[in-house]
Amino acid sequence: MSHQTFWKPEKKPKQKQKKTYNSLGQRKKDKKTVPEWKKDILSHHQSRPNTKERGEFSKDVIAELIADSNGICECCKTAEATTTHHVYPRGRKGRGVKTNGLRLCWPCHDRIQTNEELLQFWISAFRDKYGDHFWFDEQDWEEYNRKQAASKRVEAEKREHLESIKPVMELLTTAAGRSLKVKEVHLLEAMDEKQISVFENMINDILGASAKQQVPFGYGYFDD
Repeated sequence: MSHQTFWKPEKKPKQKQKKTYNSLGQRKKDKKTVPEWKKDILSHHQSRPNTKERGEFSKDVIAELIADSNGICECCKTAEATTTHHVYPRGRKGRGVKTNGLRLCWPCHDRIQTNEELLQFWISAFRDKYGDHFWFDEQDWEEYNRKQAASKRVEAEKREHLESIKPVMELLTTAAGRSLKVKEVHLLEAMDEKQISVFENMINDILGASAKQQVPFGYGYFDD
């Protein structure tokens, strides 16, 4: 049988991409094209300020603080206020909001910055004036409220679960003839609804069997 050569597609030479290099002689990576659908998403996306930007007082906030202080240092009450102080420091995530701003002269500003007792005095004063977390901005409050809502939801689920295991706890207390120990209660709390249901049925079966065994021999029969 003669040798047959099968047809093969013609190989096309690959076009070499032009390589570009930076000033250090390193090859630059080609930029990937962004799909149109992704461009629409990015165009509507609004970036949120970073931590540094959130710590800066805006011009409007500073103007309000100057107007409220009449340009006088709010610490010594005599010198001209030339600087805006973060009552709750930026290093501790104090934000550039009006409720965290204090107009001071430079000497008072430096004294508060270097004296922890004086710093805590003003923090306490602003907490009394504006409430807890007076240094929060909108993003802080959003995160705080989200955490509070999640905590309340967990607490509600925990209370609901405790209500669901109360019948089982009462059955066990009756069967044992004593109150349950803390570790026994924790064991029940760790069970899910299906496990609690199975456990409850098992306890009912045990109590039912125990009640049958306690019936006196001959009960329900007549003696000759």
